Amino acid sequence: MSAETKPININDFQIAIRDLSDENLHSIKNQLINSISKLKDTNDILKNEIVSTKEEISNLETNESHSQLKSDLELYGESIEENKTVIENQNLRLVALDEELKRRGLVTLESGDEENGVYL
Repeated sequence: MSAETKPININDFQIAIRDLSDENLHSIKNQLINSISKLKDTNDILKNEIVSTKEEISNLETNESHSQLKSDLELYGESIEENKTVIENQNLRLVALDEELKRRGLVTLESGDEENGVYL
């Protein structure tokens, strides 16, 4: 998504999903769950890169330039924060999807709750 493109706000999302089929709701929910998982994995990788880069900076000789490494650290940190924002927005959408599925009388698994639901 480009920096100029903003996701649909949550209120508009809640209205828009009312017209979708049950199958589409489940599909969107699965896509969001997958996306959140990948974003969390990416953040874990970036956190490891931050630790590694900080170690690399500390091992440099005092006369060696570390400006590129500091730029990398800044980029990793910004990426993590952006991913956290996306995860928050996607979690709001998951809640809205679950509410819509419940409104329709469909049983759904709550995020992270595998004890309830329909198993086929």
